[in-house]
Amino acid sequence: MLLPDLVEEKNSSPKVTAKGIEGPVIAIPSMWRPEQLRFGLCFWDRIAWPSISVLPSHGSTDMDFLESEGVLVRPEASLVPNLTSPGRGFADTYFRAYQDLENKEPGRWCLSASAEHDLRSFLGDHIAPDRGITVSLHHAVPIPTRNVALQDLLEFKQKRNSELEALRKELDSYKQLITSATDRAEVFATQRDRIDAACVDLLRVSREQRMPIHISDMSLEIDFKGSAALAVAAAASVFSDHLNLPGVEKFLASAGMIAFSSIKFKAGFGIGDNKAKLRQSPFRYVHYLHKELDWL
Repeated sequence: MLLPDLVEEKNSSPKVTAKGIEGPVIAIPSMWRPEQLRFGLCFWDRIAWPSISVLPSHGSTDMDFLESEGVLVRPEASLVPNLTSPGRGFADTYFRAYQDLENKEPGRWCLSASAEHDLRSFLGDHIAPDRGITVSLHHAVPIPTRNVALQDLLEFKQKRNSELEALRKELDSYKQLITSATDRAEVFATQRDRIDAACVDLLRVSREQRMPIHISDMSLEIDFKGSAALAVAAAASVFSDHLNLPGVEKFLASAGMIAFSSIKFKAGFGIGDNKAKLRQSPFRYVHYLHKELDWL
């Protein structure tokens, strides 16, 4: 489920309450950014946009088109009231809609936001600190620019689904690697090479289709439990000197762009124990768009 960007409401400031100091009030824009929509359309089969019963739901030409194609679903959602922060109420509403989707189709849904800050804000008190690993690709993932027509993107996805699926599959593999008992440093290195190759394949077919793209970062939040934290930290330390993605760098150089492409690991967050059913899929988000490449 794509989450819209969060912004602080004007004239908002921390408030002192009976529970202590609360942060700035947040607001949620009514629409996604075009780049975020195209990111979601590229990497997932369906996109969810909750329809909140008490609010008017103004779509757009893009939204109407995706709904007619069966790509966009509009689950009904009831607004969670919050007089202190209407934005917090919206965030809780979106999270509850995500829970409902996951309950109906366990492991089929994930949350996606433009920034880690937005993801943390939406999750709110469901977050369990120091409970996860963030796996990040930098200057590595091609994302269609905002001007790419959605019809063209759907056709690209149909023709090049194997390349898109390959990258998604290799990224998902990190969840198994992090929780396994194998020699993680060696396995991480092998997986790094597989992801490097998958990114190059996706860049290559983007150029073949003449689809203008941004070179983007992409991150995954993956839960771990107990002693796995120490093992992952040790493996990441050993692996830290071998983080670059040479295949992607070579490909970008051939297109006239010099960029250091890499994969990194850091301590992240998870969802508390009472939300175990929601941990079957990583939380993914794209959090920065870099230089645009136009192959035309």
